[in-house]
Amino acid sequence: MEYLKPHLSIDQQVELLTQRGLAADADLLASRLKSVGYYRFSAYLHPFRMRAPEGQLMEHFVPGTTLEKVWEYYLFDRKLRFLMMDAIERIEVALRSHISFHHTAGQSPFAYASASYFPAWKGYIQNLERVHISKNKSGNLIPSGKDYVDHFFNTYGDQHDYLPLWMAVGEMEFGTLVYFYTHSDKAIRKAIASEWKTDTATLDSWLNSLRVLRNDCAHHARIWNKTFLSSPRMHNTPALPWNYVYSEKALKWVKPTASLAGSGSLREARSSIAPLLYICRYLLRQIAPTSKWHLRVQDCLFAAQQKGINLNKMGLPEHWSLHPMWV
Repeated sequence: MEYLKPHLSIDQQVELLTQRGLAADADLLASRLKSVGYYRFSAYLHPFRMRAPEGQLMEHFVPGTTLEKVWEYYLFDRKLRFLMMDAIERIEVALRSHISFHHTAGQSPFAYASASYFPAWKGYIQNLERVHISKNKSGNLIPSGKDYVDHFFNTYGDQHDYLPLWMAVGEMEFGTLVYFYTHSDKAIRKAIASEWKTDTATLDSWLNSLRVLRNDCAHHARIWNKTFLSSPRMHNTPALPWNYVYSEKALKWVKPTASLAGSGSLREARSSIAPLLYICRYLLRQIAPTSKWHLRVQDCLFAAQQKGINLNKMGLPEHWSLHPMWV
């Protein structure tokens, strides 16, 4: 099928949206569309679209849809991205530290700089371009723009083509860092996972899920109600009760039993942002136990609720903040 949607001027975009039922000051709407783009803005209009009796989404919006309401969703999603990036930064820095420590214990900090270091990782050595010396045709060092990198290669470049690992991890992209962990031998993976009070299979899965989320956040993609293609591992342990349900009778999250009914298991939302919120909270409890990140998240989500934003679209059940993995 050929894509036939034409280019529309800003005025035409404003007219189209108002015809579909969006109540807005024309000048303010035009300003918003110029700053974020029609396509990006339209993603936040989906919760306001009407449904036909058969269930399919329609182009028109439900009565009472205003630019102010839609923009609250946009701002909420933006704040949520900042919060997730804040948590991932702490996790990422800690992972860099653990990888450099464990991979250089008892061996050269340059041992990693060989294609045979990770034989199962296809194209591994190509991923190290950022930490490799760079020279022009005359053999002179090409400045990297980073003082510590240039200092190292100006001083030691006659003997070393790669940075020592404890410097190299600072130059690796998060995706490369995650693959570095998942390709590490079992002993190293187990040591890091144990420090973070989980197991290797679970941490492998979590880091890969956070890698995808980080890419979304870095590219300013919508995350608050996104359906992720892959779900993080949700393996039950006493510290990770993913299958707990909230008991209205007991007024707390409990292990489900045949005699005690409840609702709202986090497993029900395994492809949403909700499990990733809890994963970040859990890991930060190990990495940065004094962090108040979860309180800032709570403030953000409670404020969103007060503005009418439905947290169920995020996969968050009622009483989510009382879950033992969160408090």
